[in-house]
Formats: sequence, structure tokens, C-alpha cells
Amino acid sequence: MEFIIKREDLLKSLLISQGVIEKRSVMPILENILIDVTSGRMEFIATDLEIGIHGSCEVDVIEEGKTLLLVKKVLNITRELSEKDIRLKEIVNPHGGREIEIFCGRAEFNINTSEYIDFPNLPLYENVDLFGVDSEKLRDMIAKTIYAASVDERRYNLNGVFFEKEEKKIRMVATNGHRLSLIERESDEVEGLHLEKGVTFPRKGLNELKRILEEYRNEKKVYIGFKGNNGVFRIDRLTMIMRLIEGDFPDYRTLIPKENEKKFFVNRRELLGLLKRVSSVCSDRLRPLKFNLTQGKMSLCASIQNEGEAYDEIDLDYEGDDLTIGFNTDYFIEALNNLESEEVRIELKDNVKPAVIRMNNRDNYVCIIMPMRI
Repeated sequence: MEFIIKREDLLKSLLISQGVIEKRSVMPILENILIDVTSGRMEFIATDLEIGIHGSCEVDVIEEGKTLLLVKKVLNITRELSEKDIRLKEIVNPHGGREIEIFCGRAEFNINTSEYIDFPNLPLYENVDLFGVDSEKLRDMIAKTIYAASVDERRYNLNGVFFEKEEKKIRMVATNGHRLSLIERESDEVEGLHLEKGVTFPRKGLNELKRILEEYRNEKKVYIGFKGNNGVFRIDRLTMIMRLIEGDFPDYRTLIPKENEKKFFVNRRELLGLLKRVSSVCSDRLRPLKFNLTQGKMSLCASIQNEGEAYDEIDLDYEGDDLTIGFNTDYFIEALNNLESEEVRIELKDNVKPAVIRMNNRDNYVCIIMPMRI
């Protein structure tokens, strides 16, 4: 096998693949990508057995064939090369082992490789019904929900983002049991999507998909489909397959308060500044803050034993009853960072019911945060 590839194409293929491959895998072969050079192009596959990527790019083929490339090592080499074209060739050394020779300008490299025959196959995804979604909208929906997904491996069914279709709407929801983020978008294009019930995409897979969508910003559409227990995403020449999370996602509708009568608007940036100032004395993992709501103002205070105290306040157009309630600072900051309006609407009931945070005059995105006992 021997071919010539543009440096930028090889670099892009390796960068896309590195997020998927296992860095410390019990299967060393998964630290590689499988490349298949034929008919004027190089196809490549990367997988961690849960997520797979299949892509291709044009190359000048000297001799067709398949081989494995050790992603980290070839990526480090490619980053340091400056010439436009790179030539790769697989050889058998005098000891019977396989090597990849890399030539670029006057530079030469030899890297050991393995037999590709043991590389796992991706799930079959031919004949999948795909529907198009605006790629920027999907990237935004992922960003606005994935931060709320659980990282606790014991709560496996919460280690991702729930996805469902309702008439012309697609909805994404994530929760870790202490906070929740929900966003929905309407599109005529989703009418052709056949999805009997919601599915849960894994957190790692969506993080990689978001990264790919950022890389392919010029592509207006990403195509989504489902086959068996896998979700399929296609953008340009790239296809991603991710295994769906098994297990029931909780009924998120019961988690969204309907009777929070204490409602007020606050400038998002002003509240962010207040949160960051007062929480600066906290080194506690949970970073708890006490919110004091009174007519005309809201104050925040932190008191950490053996560390220090902080207090600050802002004026507020609020005329309701007084309320004192505690929250995890980081949960509040992350929610506000994902809201885009200058003003946000906060809805409260008492010191044990969740807070509801929305963008000003928009109900398609909502953040829920459970209070803390302080």
C-alpha cells in the first residue's frame, strides 16, 4: 500500500479521529485508525466500540491496500510537517513486522503497525432513513443540554442527552438528578423522521459530534437516522455511529415546576458577576451560596468554615415575599452561560422547590436547578 495525501486532509482526518479512539484502551488496536486506500481516495475508520467514525478524502493512489495508523504518533508527526504533500507506504521489515514509512520533503519516519484484520467492524448503517437538520441548530441544542448530563457512571441512564420528536418539534433533555436542561426547536424537515419513542445519546458521542459540527461549520445540514440500537449522523463525507444508551430516561415533564409564583427578571451579566464575586471565597466542591430575595433587591452570601465569608447584592424589580434559598454556584453559572438574552427570568416557589430559569420571553429553553440545604 502506498499513496500521497495532502497534509491538511491527513491532519483533519486524524484530528476528527483522536476524540473517538481510546487513549488507554485495554485493546491497543483501538488506538489506531483503519485506512483503506482504493479508487483515488482514502477511507478511514475510528472506533471505541461505542462510537465509530467513517470518513474519506481524495488521495493519489500508488498501490491500493489497507493498514492501521497509530493516531497519536502520526498526528504528532503531521503537525510538525510543513510541506503540502505527504507520502505513506506500508512495508514488511526484515524481521517480518509491518511498518509505515512517512515521507515529506526531506523528512522520513518509520512507525510500527499491526495487522488490520483484527480491527473491529462498525455496525452496518446502509439503508438508514435520514432526515436533515440545520447543523448550527443541532450544535446549539447539544451545547445547551450536555453540560447538565450526569457524569456518575452508576447512573448510566443519565449519562447522556434524551432526544425525542413531537410533531414538528425535536427536543433534547439532560439531567443529573440535581439540575435539568431542556431545549426544543421546530422544523418542517423532521416530519419525515420515524421515531416511535425517545432515545438517549451518550455524552461522549455528542461531545464529539459537537466538535465535528464546529469543524464543518460550512455544511448547513447534518443528516440523522436510527438503525437498531444506534444513532447515525452524516455530514459531508463523514458518518458517525453511536450506540444509544439503554435504560429508561426519567419522565422529565414531572420535574419541571408549574406553580413557581415568585417571578422576576434580572440582567444576566450582572447576576453572573455577582455569583463569581461572592463564590470566590469558596473552595468547597459544591460551592454553596445563600440567595436572599427581598423587595427591591437580591443578596448573595457565602460563609465557609475556616475559609472566609462574602456578601454582595444587586437591585431587583421584585415585589413578592421574602425568600432565602441555597444553590450550587456552578450549576447557576453554567445555566446562565448557556442563556443568550440580556435579561433572564427566574421563577421560585419556596426554599425546597427547584428554580426555573428561562430566557426573556422565550419558553423553548428552560433550566431547572434543585436547591441545597445550607
